[in-house]
Amino acid sequence: MKIETYRGAPFVDREEEIEFFVDWFNRVPQRVLWVYGPKSSGKTTVIEYVVEKKLLREKEWWEKSKYWVKYINLRRKLISSYKTFLHSFIIPEDVYKESVETDKKFSLKFFSIERKVLKEIEAREHDLFEVLLEKIEREKEAGKIPIIIVDEIQKLRDIYINSERELLKEFLNFCVSLTKEKHLSHVVILTSNTVFIERIYNDAKLKLTSEFKKIDHLSKEKVEKWLSLEGLNRKEIELVWEYLGGAIPLVLKMLDWYRRGIYLEEYLKREAWLAYTEIVDYLTDFEEEKRRYFKKIAQEIVSKGYYPLEGITSEEKKFLQAWAEKEILFYDPMELRVTGNSRVYEKGMEILLERG
Repeated sequence: MKIETYRGAPFVDREEEIEFFVDWFNRVPQRVLWVYGPKSSGKTTVIEYVVEKKLLREKEWWEKSKYWVKYINLRRKLISSYKTFLHSFIIPEDVYKESVETDKKFSLKFFSIERKVLKEIEAREHDLFEVLLEKIEREKEAGKIPIIIVDEIQKLRDIYINSERELLKEFLNFCVSLTKEKHLSHVVILTSNTVFIERIYNDAKLKLTSEFKKIDHLSKEKVEKWLSLEGLNRKEIELVWEYLGGAIPLVLKMLDWYRRGIYLEEYLKREAWLAYTEIVDYLTDFEEEKRRYFKKIAQEIVSKGYYPLEGITSEEKKFLQAWAEKEILFYDPMELRVTGNSRVYEKGMEILLERG
């Protein structure tokens, strides 16, 4: 098992995922790659690690790399209109050059465009995607492998370029053009919103032009090896798995408290109780019939590990999706099943059922 430090925290055995991405980026671009998984399963960390350590290799950084990478994390940006979207993706060339001189990593965050052209795009006198296409073509001609990575793209929903052109639709059409049609650039889109992923998966055109990669929580075997290296005994490791599963942020938080000498079982029971109170609080938004349905879902998840999506009604589907949007349940349209977003929520469900 390989454990290294990345950004001051343990980076635990992601060799399979790293190998997948490195291999993907060295193929000819043909499909948009959608990366999905439960909240806090490590999607963003893995892709940022691959970019920094495998593609750009910090010592050389971007000017010597064969890759030309643009990585935009929309989670960190306020997107409320087409104009704010532009400012999240694009920066005037003079500002860009000045910023890159002081911080080379800044180059990953924005497309640089002449100030005059940027103003024309804002005024709808020039098409944004035509300008970006020309820029990517120049990088390709210079011998680079262009890669565009967008994190939490669902934030572009309900934004329009004008009263008729939906921004998200236009952006996805642009991504398909870059990959399937022109083979110019890789496009990777990350999201923890699997309700949004289902919309893509069920769109015939997008499904044919997409590939889906799930990044899940760590397996039990990996958690056991990791925690044994951290000095936990067999009984403690089993207890942690029972309550937290392989959710890395939750395990890291536990380890922080463990090193301070906390009573482990008491800590884990408190975390499960907090998950239970979150579930109960959200249940108050629904009438009695929906509450009974949630308890049925909880019973299935607790007894066999998941609730199947086959045969559910459209109304039940909307209900499940609401819990997925709340990030209490994990709704997986590929595997047609629903689970807790992490093991601790499943322990919260156990408390719910025990208390009737």
